[in-house]
Amino acid sequence: MLEKIQNMFKIPELRHRILFTLGLLAVYRLGCHLPTPGINAAALAQFFQSQQGTLLNM
Repeated sequence: MLEKIQNMFKIPELRHRILFTLGLLAVYRLGCHLPTPGINAAALAQFFQSQQGTLLNM
């Protein structure tokens, strides 16, 4: 198993694709923690709190 992982990084194109995907994942994860301008966080939390137990939330 460890040999397969090492071989993945020996192929340049595959290494590039893996690192690109991990980079995009890191940017996405960091972007999730940035507040969105114009959105009131308290109002959004209250909206989701009020939607609990409705038909679509089952």
